Amino acid sequence: MTEKTSGESVFEYYNRGYNVGVGGAVVKEGRLLLVRRASAYGRGNWQIPGGFIERTESMEDAVVREVEEEAGVDASPRGILAIRNRLFDGSNSTYVVFQMDWVGGEPRADGIETDRAEWFSLDEIRALKSRPSINLALAEAALGETPGLLTGKLVSSIDGDTYTLFVG
Repeated sequence: MTEKTSGESVFEYYNRGYNVGVGGAVVKEGRLLLVRRASAYGRGNWQIPGGFIERTESMEDAVVREVEEEAGVDASPRGILAIRNRLFDGSNSTYVVFQMDWVGGEPRADGIETDRAEWFSLDEIRALKSRPSINLALAEAALGETPGLLTGKLVSSIDGDTYTLFVG
């Protein structure tokens, strides 16, 4: 990835060329964790917590970090719930959404990227006015009876390195 230029927002920086982001669909007692965006891009929208993967972290580490940063909740990835790929203005953006189990902590916004963090039932999510359609689809999948997940399996490459392969 190229260096961030002066005056360029973080959103503009990450959306130049190619990026990979993660989202965490954290479920606790039949309710889904949502945050309300406070930053310029998406301000006021309710969505699952998430953000961009740093070059030095795995997808799993990134989603755990993003959920904790934006919502103050500790969660553990169970598997991949969904993948979204979007081409726009010459950029390619991939978004990997993890189904996550709540481990601890109560929702609290970070006051920078988010100004609220709360648990919602599916009916409450459907009633939200400022909710992107992707987040309704993710809520329906995460809170469904049996979400179909790709789960991680450690495998070794020919040279002995290990990596996570997500399979159904």
